[in-house]
Amino acid sequence: MQASRAKGVDSARRVLQILLSFTEASPEVTVEQIAARYEISIPSAYRYIALLRELYLIEERRRGVYTLTAQLFRLAGVAESFLDIGAIGKPVLERIVEETHETTLILRRVKDSVLCVASVIPDKPATISFKPGHLMPLHKGAGPKVLLAAALPEKREKHFRKLEQVMPKEEVDELRSELALVSKLNHAISASEVDEGIYAVAAPIVVEGRTIAALSIAGLEFRLDDAAKDKLLEQVKRGASEIAALVLEEEHSE
Repeated sequence: MQASRAKGVDSARRVLQILLSFTEASPEVTVEQIAARYEISIPSAYRYIALLRELYLIEERRRGVYTLTAQLFRLAGVAESFLDIGAIGKPVLERIVEETHETTLILRRVKDSVLCVASVIPDKPATISFKPGHLMPLHKGAGPKVLLAAALPEKREKHFRKLEQVMPKEEVDELRSELALVSKLNHAISASEVDEGIYAVAAPIVVEGRTIAALSIAGLEFRLDDAAKDKLLEQVKRGASEIAALVLEEEHSE
């Protein structure tokens, strides 16, 4: 249920609106944009910006251009930790397993790693390394690649630079190209990248423009023909959309 509009807090409301104007698609905001968007004067926009800077919620990246600070990302992480996406998405995982007879997982990014937060396995599962509670590399496998592709460009590049310290530059460049395609197609496919003989597909779980997790389906490649692979891809995209809708419903019901 939507809360009633609080009275006598217009200035506080404006500050919060400015804070919420930062998105993954628009991570930078100028004073002029704020003034135009909220129909306020430039001096008023500067006063609101000054308060947010005082609280270290935003910082000036370059003259007149502002971004969120790490403080906000920490708070976002705290908020997400209370969202049990594994429990929310479990019915979708169970349906996919019933229809495909393959292992289904929900993965989340934890800094430079990927955490499996939920999985449902069929009666005769394939052996895979992704298990609930286990951290895995961020650049190997369909699910991790979906999560890395969803990161802001500067964060991806930062991760690529780290990888160049332990991987040949040619491999990192190939990964860059692959992730560009993943971003375009909005899904990822892998074969024997993490576990020998395992074929996996993954799609991002996107809520209000933000990728909060990835849904992945994995199985033995030798028993999957082209039609079966196409079916898995359809299932993972549909399942990711279903979980996103359930998350949104959960958030709005609180």
